[in-house]
Amino acid sequence: MMRKSIFARRRPWLRRGLDSYLALPLFAGLLLLAIWLVTLHEINNERAHAQEAVSDSLRELMGTYEAQVSRSLDGIDQTLRVVKYAVERKGALGAFAELERVGLLPPGVVFNVSIVDRNGQVVASRPRRAGMSVAEQPYFKVHQERDSGSTFVSPVSRDVANNDWHVHFTRRLDDALGNFAGIVIVETDPAYFTSSYERSRLGELGMLALVGSDGIVRALRTGDKLSFGQRLNAQQFGHLDGVARYSDMRELHGVALNVVVGLAQQEAMSSFERQRKEKLWQAGIASAVLVLGSTLLCLWAWQGARHRTHVRRAQETYAAATAASMDAFFVLRAVRDSAGEISDFAFFDTNSRAEKMIGHSKEELRGMTLCGLSPQARSSAMFAGMVRVMQLGGVHEQEWENNLPQLKARWLHQQMVAVEGGVVAIVRDITERKLAEERMLHLAHHDTLTGLPNRSRINARLDQAIAQAHRHNSALLVAFIDLDGFKLVNDSLGHNAGDELLKVVAERMGDCLRAGDVVGRFGGDEFVLLLNERHGVEAAPVLERVREAVLESILLCDQEVQVSCSIGVAVYPDDGADAETLLMHADTAMYRAKDLGKNNCQFYTREMNATIERKLHMLEGLRNAVDEGQFQLVYQPKVDLRTGHVFGVEALVRWLHPEYGLLGPDRFIPLAEESGIIFALGEWVLQTACRQNQIWQEAGLSPLRISVNVSPRQFEEQRLVQRVAQALEESGLAPEWLELEVTEGVIMRDLQQAVAKMGELRAMGISLSIDDFGTGYSSLSALKSFPISTLKIDKSFVRDLGSNAGDEAIASSIIGLAHQLRLRVIAEGVETEEQRAFLRHNGCDEMQGYLFSRPLAPEQLRQLLLRQSPPELAQRQLAAAAA
Repeated sequence: MMRKSIFARRRPWLRRGLDSYLALPLFAGLLLLAIWLVTLHEINNERAHAQEAVSDSLRELMGTYEAQVSRSLDGIDQTLRVVKYAVERKGALGAFAELERVGLLPPGVVFNVSIVDRNGQVVASRPRRAGMSVAEQPYFKVHQERDSGSTFVSPVSRDVANNDWHVHFTRRLDDALGNFAGIVIVETDPAYFTSSYERSRLGELGMLALVGSDGIVRALRTGDKLSFGQRLNAQQFGHLDGVARYSDMRELHGVALNVVVGLAQQEAMSSFERQRKEKLWQAGIASAVLVLGSTLLCLWAWQGARHRTHVRRAQETYAAATAASMDAFFVLRAVRDSAGEISDFAFFDTNSRAEKMIGHSKEELRGMTLCGLSPQARSSAMFAGMVRVMQLGGVHEQEWENNLPQLKARWLHQQMVAVEGGVVAIVRDITERKLAEERMLHLAHHDTLTGLPNRSRINARLDQAIAQAHRHNSALLVAFIDLDGFKLVNDSLGHNAGDELLKVVAERMGDCLRAGDVVGRFGGDEFVLLLNERHGVEAAPVLERVREAVLESILLCDQEVQVSCSIGVAVYPDDGADAETLLMHADTAMYRAKDLGKNNCQFYTREMNATIERKLHMLEGLRNAVDEGQFQLVYQPKVDLRTGHVFGVEALVRWLHPEYGLLGPDRFIPLAEESGIIFALGEWVLQTACRQNQIWQEAGLSPLRISVNVSPRQFEEQRLVQRVAQALEESGLAPEWLELEVTEGVIMRDLQQAVAKMGELRAMGISLSIDDFGTGYSSLSALKSFPISTLKIDKSFVRDLGSNAGDEAIASSIIGLAHQLRLRVIAEGVETEEQRAFLRHNGCDEMQGYLFSRPLAPEQLRQLLLRQSPPELAQRQLAAAAA
């Protein structure tokens, strides 16, 4: 009876359905059309989202790869500039030694650095390798033919010294006159520029490439395959090696290179393809269900069950997808009060990532509300933000630093989507990425050794400080600090000790500053202080504390060392209104402090610029002085202390300046060293001295040895031996009548190379002496290996002989040491009889100085030599002169 009643109730609905057999196919057709239109629309939307995600990923990969390549290229370009500077300052052979001492050469495992002269011959390289010629290489000809002023990046090539393929980065070298003097090369494996390939981000078929503006590939990696040398345009990267890719090319600033990043379409769109097939499958199922439902109305109950099964499977699929996601999913339902206002949000569903992030299981969360779990959510605006999302609808996302103790993450990325009755929050822990960004930002603006702000950060802070001082109508002090004696510590104790010294000094400077003051490392052993000055006298004690702190001794390598500092100060706004001017004037004042004996502080004055202008004027005149014949040589006799006879002379250069008159070497030799003019000047001095000695001998005077001073840069020049041989050959002077004087500090810069070069000169028959002995830092073990014949006692030890026991002890020790090594000893600067008596009594062999004679012109010296010659020789000379 009951079954019949149910059937009776359903029969009208069945009949109504049967009555609609004409409308049912039309309705089903419209519904089927709607299903497919919606499905295709969603597929198109998801395709667009997937392509947008690929585009975002491509941009991110491009940004990362561009930054990596740019840093690598900046490092290479910086290396080229540093080596170029060192070569033009120290010469090809001295450049690497100088750079290795200050730690500015890149690792030899990755980079090969070479110096090539103007003939294309490799004269120095690190790591060392056999010499070769690159004169026929395109990168050499490019710099030889023109001066682009920039780094040239050649296509991948290999040479006779290295069969491996390399990318060559080159810069032009110029001599003192601006002419082509060679190139500097940094070469590296092409694979270096694609070593950042990550399968987790680029897939198995991704692509990284470095391509020149000429279209030639420097490095191309697709998956595990590395290639280079082919010529490709931007369009060809999209279908390289038969694989369709999304690709992007971006030009690198300042260098003729482009970076290319590509993602295989098959891999990039794989997730979308899976979703597309799933949606098509779902639409097909729905269509089949609809067809079956319209055809077999009697099976409508079964169709309902099938629909419920489909919904359950969709929920399971969603649950599985969210459980495997790296994001935390929170589904929250709005809780409303009696007035209908949202008073809280209750947890409805979460995934496993959310459980780990919040520290509660899904079952525990279902009985909690947001504000009940974390009361701070209401005060932190999280609750208000969720209410606003429900009111506005749509998708809202933000990054924020977490202040809720219940969430176990420091930085979070949050997406909130309004749904019916609540919101869905998708939260990702981005702490690691944020910390990496902070580390990269810190490294970009701070010195890696001392942790102080670096040059770029100091410039930025100085601009800010100037703006602040301008707003408050206050002063700002910029102090430029250079350590005195740092190079000696670095050379004698090693770079590690030098680094430790810099760290200690940096820490001491920081301890001396006030709140708001800034100290930064400008480079090398140079530091910059930014001091706020509101009342005019606050900063002076700070500068004095800094000077005294630096002066305190430091224990390095079990040895106490002491360095001082020279401080130059410029004041805003009196000495400049911008950062560049203030730094330049502070630097000028610092050099003034060094000129005044170091270990002091000097404030900038306008007269300092005048001094620099005079220096530049002198330098300009020095460039033309050799060609215009403004230099002249005078000769100071050297006297045998036992016989009193002149046995030799020292050639001394003087500059007859058209404006300043006759100038001594102390006025222009440092400028010549600094500018490189010393090479031309030194060659002129050597040739003139040899020629004059030969003239005296041809005139019948007794042969005498002429001494010529060799400057540090001359001694380190590769062609020194050839220049000396050429001067002897052109003058006709025998080698035994030439002596070269070298200071001991120059020899100790590169002991092995110096001894080898001195050996070559000694083998030619030329005498060698160490000038200013006792003022440098030669060790006795090194001294005994020098192929020299004479030690010259510096005049600083001779000046107080007869009145200073300390100088007498040093002089007698030098004489005894030299005689033990079978060397002759000459004392310079002898001006009194007491000095000569002491030297003769202690066995000194020779002397020179005003006591016997000042430096003389060639004719005056000839007259002097005639007076000490035998009478018959003197008469012959006078008769020849009269004739």
